[in-house]
Amino acid sequence: MARRTRDRLEMIRPADAGWSAPKVARHLRIGRKRVRHWIGAFLEGGFDALPEKPHPGQRSALTAEMRAGIRAEIGKKERTWTAQQIADWVAERFGLRLTADWVGKLLRRERLSYKRTSRSVKHKQDPEQVEAKAAELAELEQRAMLSRRMSAT
Repeated sequence: MARRTRDRLEMIRPADAGWSAPKVARHLRIGRKRVRHWIGAFLEGGFDALPEKPHPGQRSALTAEMRAGIRAEIGKKERTWTAQQIADWVAERFGLRLTADWVGKLLRRERLSYKRTSRSVKHKQDPEQVEAKAAELAELEQRAMLSRRMSAT
């Protein structure tokens, strides 16, 4: 049970036992007006009047088409993204300005994961070149060891 619903029930129980609204308010350390409101709501609508009602707020300017576009772009895996880069991409592509915080919340809600760029450039390295340079480094280290041995004798 939600905390607010439980609090409202705790207002109703003593009132049902004969307590006055001011006495309930003092006991629960809340306003008399609030106690009267919830007692009235209970008398009018019963237990169904007590739970929290949804507060939908303003409809999002980000449409299903835009969310699908974001999902497709992130799904390409051609690059790594930050929330700010996604927000900039949405502004460029759809003309809708979003904050990086909102993009992060949206992605979590949509169960999308974006990749934060890290300080590593490993993903940009050419594997063949890395292998060649590793072999070159090993050869140089071996030469250095040989020259140290020669100079020590």
